[in-house]
Amino acid sequence: MTRTTHTRHHALAGVVPLLFVCALSTTLSAHEKKIVGAFQLTIGWGDEPAMSGFKNSVEVDIADASGAPITDIGGPLTVDVTFGSQRITLPMQPAFGRPGKMRAWLVPTRAGTYSFHFTGTVKGQPIDTTSTCSNKTFGCVIDVAEVEFPAKDPSTGQLAERMARTLPRADAAANVASNARTIGVAALVLAAVALAVVIGAGRRKGRKGD
Repeated sequence: MTRTTHTRHHALAGVVPLLFVCALSTTLSAHEKKIVGAFQLTIGWGDEPAMSGFKNSVEVDIADASGAPITDIGGPLTVDVTFGSQRITLPMQPAFGRPGKMRAWLVPTRAGTYSFHFTGTVKGQPIDTTSTCSNKTFGCVIDVAEVEFPAKDPSTGQLAERMARTLPRADAAANVASNARTIGVAALVLAAVALAVVIGAGRRKGRKGD
């Protein structure tokens, strides 16, 4: 091995652990750690980064003060997922083969800020805590168009919004057309009545002349 090759290998040996640490810290920063009573909760999305229109899950890892996972929380635990003024309540379920991990499945259909509000009990201790996505907690949902290639197709949510905007205009146009037809029919009826009146008047005049 030449001195140059040895130097390169030595440099790579120092870079690889650094990259691993960076990747690990990025992964950990995608979840928020909270101390709730006697337990540690690590909260975030099941799949990061979370993208609009794709199946995901609210994820929470529950551990005791020593960091050991709680395999049986011994009570119900739910999460209120909030986006703007909209909210849905979901049950947290144990993740198979993942001690201490619980999930609630959902498909976030819009990009933006989501909040998770957990309520219930763990080993008899009440749980009531909220975590909101941010740069310091867990990632907010991003628009899938940001990573689409080569074409950026509209999401299901965007198509629904377009339909919601288009349908009222179509209904309004249909109403205008319907009103126009009604007016047209009424005008024809009035014209026919007027014609009948004129013809009737002409006949009466003719009879008087006779």
